[in-house]
Amino acid sequence: MTSTLALIDIGGSSVKVTIRDNSAEKTESTEIALVASTEGKHIYLHPNSLFVLIIEAMNKCVKKFEHSVNIEKVFISSLRQGFCLIDGTKEVTPIYLNNDTSGDFARADIAKYGSEKIYEETGHWFAPQLTLPKLINLMRNQPSFKSHSIRLLFVHDWLAWKFTNQCITEMTLVSAGQMALIPEKRVHTDLLENFGISPDILANIEKFGFDLGCLNSKTLDSLSSNWKETHLYVGGGDSHFLHLGASGNQTGRIVVSAGSSTPISLLSKSLGKSKTLHPWKSTSFDESMYLLEGNLGYPGSFFGWLERNGTTPLIIKAINVSTISKAPTVFGACNMWNEKKWESRPTFSILGDYTNSTSYDLALGLTLDYAFALSNQISQLVADKYEVNEVILTGGGGSTELQRLLRALIEIPVYLISPEQTVDNIFSILENEIVRDINLGNEPEYLDQETSQYLREHAKNHALLYEQVEGTRKVLQNVK
Repeated sequence: MTSTLALIDIGGSSVKVTIRDNSAEKTESTEIALVASTEGKHIYLHPNSLFVLIIEAMNKCVKKFEHSVNIEKVFISSLRQGFCLIDGTKEVTPIYLNNDTSGDFARADIAKYGSEKIYEETGHWFAPQLTLPKLINLMRNQPSFKSHSIRLLFVHDWLAWKFTNQCITEMTLVSAGQMALIPEKRVHTDLLENFGISPDILANIEKFGFDLGCLNSKTLDSLSSNWKETHLYVGGGDSHFLHLGASGNQTGRIVVSAGSSTPISLLSKSLGKSKTLHPWKSTSFDESMYLLEGNLGYPGSFFGWLERNGTTPLIIKAINVSTISKAPTVFGACNMWNEKKWESRPTFSILGDYTNSTSYDLALGLTLDYAFALSNQISQLVADKYEVNEVILTGGGGSTELQRLLRALIEIPVYLISPEQTVDNIFSILENEIVRDINLGNEPEYLDQETSQYLREHAKNHALLYEQVEGTRKVLQNVK
């Protein structure tokens, strides 16, 4: 039996609605840009404005089909650390986004609790973007939010509430927000109470895929008749959805989502331990596993900036000893995911005299830095005895050049899968189709032996230089 499914993806910069009509084997999408507001360290969206844009995207998307479609199922994928507070039937805060860094004001609170302790318990070291420190700061400044009638809704939860009047959440969101006792996969009540937060602030937890029923009449009044029989199903975090589609939810497959930022994710049956790499650990849509995540930072955004401001396109034409040796040394990625390395990563920089570098040289320098950082983090996962059989590149920043470089550095199969194929896999899984053998495409053309050897030596030099410029970001930020 086939259905017509919709996925609403809410990010910090856009909302995207994608609909797949399985009977006609056709998929359409509509994306609308979002403009966030900024106030100090707060970065947020206005709930009413966001809801209007979501409804607009839903209505525009169904109009793209030549025939009338009736949407039977809808899932929500959203940014994870974003949230708002509600009281009864109204929002009492805006929707704070992932890149809101107001949690920085709770740094001392987390340190007092114990940096190592909180990582062992929640699977997350301190970062100002996480939900927990943002909530600690918010309640310190607004004590009225400690009222027993206040509920915290992650962005996914907020839209589910708007659609159905139900206050629910999902465990991947709770755990990604640093609010779960991760070894036991439950809400960390003792942790919340330590910071004066009632565990009752969280909504009821439902499982991924749970049927929440039809959309409420108020929502249906704003939508076309295509949505009148739609049921809403519990979704979750955007990174979890992406991993689901790129890997088929199989262990041993590292997923690299190359975009403005670059998360690295891996499903694991155990939490594991490492002295060097400290992946963030959350629950998974598959309750028998955990999702481990690292991140390179924002190398894709630097590439995009140069591409937009350069006079010629950033195109890589060839990879060999000569071209690698001419490429400038670039630092744009975090080469190891742990609290110390993230805090001390150098600011985006290009070393040496690159005034005579071509756009090709710059593009290759950026891609080399990208590949070196990926290699470091993936190699450490292997060293820490996690099961790693394949690496899957996806996202708009994925390229055959990055694929070839990474394959030469880690000697593990590296596949490149298009974002469209990833989305198609997600729909197939949501439709309860079994996706055993995802089409990962062909392996890349290998670099020749001389180039591969030179690349590995070049990676060692890059790592030495990286160590010498660590900490420059903090120095520059503290200059007055």
